[in-house]
Amino acid sequence: MTFVDLDDTVDQMKITRLRHQLAGHPLMTTESLAALALRIDPEFVRFHDGERSVATNMGTMLHTDPTRESLRKAIGNLHKAKAFVQLINIRSDPTYRALLDEFHDALLPFLPARDRELINRDASAFLASPRSVTPFHLDHEQNFLCHIRGPKTFYVWDQRDRSVISERALEIFYRVGKLRDPIYQPDVEPKALVTELKPGDCIYMPMGAPHAAITGDDITATFSVLMNTRSSFDLVETYRVNHVLRRFGLSPRPVGDSPVRDSLKRRTLGAARRVRDLTRGRSYERRLQWY
Repeated sequence: MTFVDLDDTVDQMKITRLRHQLAGHPLMTTESLAALALRIDPEFVRFHDGERSVATNMGTMLHTDPTRESLRKAIGNLHKAKAFVQLINIRSDPTYRALLDEFHDALLPFLPARDRELINRDASAFLASPRSVTPFHLDHEQNFLCHIRGPKTFYVWDQRDRSVISERALEIFYRVGKLRDPIYQPDVEPKALVTELKPGDCIYMPMGAPHAAITGDDITATFSVLMNTRSSFDLVETYRVNHVLRRFGLSPRPVGDSPVRDSLKRRTLGAARRVRDLTRGRSYERRLQWY
């Protein structure tokens, strides 16, 4: 089955509007996603049930609920409260894992040969109340954001626009795992690609593309199919090298300015890791750690 209307290779660095065929799937109903939220590990469900703005720090806003009591209330009040429920690590659920494998496998022919062995396969989902805000934030994954239910105004910015997010902020994001300081400024709003999402709409977002959303007058549901290719891992590694170089007082060239120099940085990092692991008596194994 083809889940998105791709007719050419995926440009992994370009925000792309698409259509998807998940909206009618029985696992995509609000009821199914709510049931998933209440059965997977509570650490994989983060939510917020108060006021927030586009500039709110996403990292400090969300919390988990080991007892699931507050989570049940938030889900039960989606129709009237300004609640926001985020499910992560959906691949941990066997039923959804089978659907995700089918989705990801259908994407592989549209990727370059070196990227067809995906480093990471996963998904996240979002349930939100009417007039709810998803603050400005970045993701560590490449994202096929599939809108399932309700009206949502979606804002996404080009991850290569340094007037929106600085090179330094990206270095910290990929090295530390999160944005350390608030970075949203109202004057960047006109630079966003704005889409009025309806069920069946899909937006492909490259890794690190800033985005935010505001829902309309109904409960909304969105399902994000996530992946990381070897190319995205190379990008992360280069930002991590620049972060280290800057700590030594150097001013590294921005990622992407020189592919040759970027490749040399990654090879140097790999060699340094091998030496480190050998001195510690361990065999070197390249690992991908997003957080």
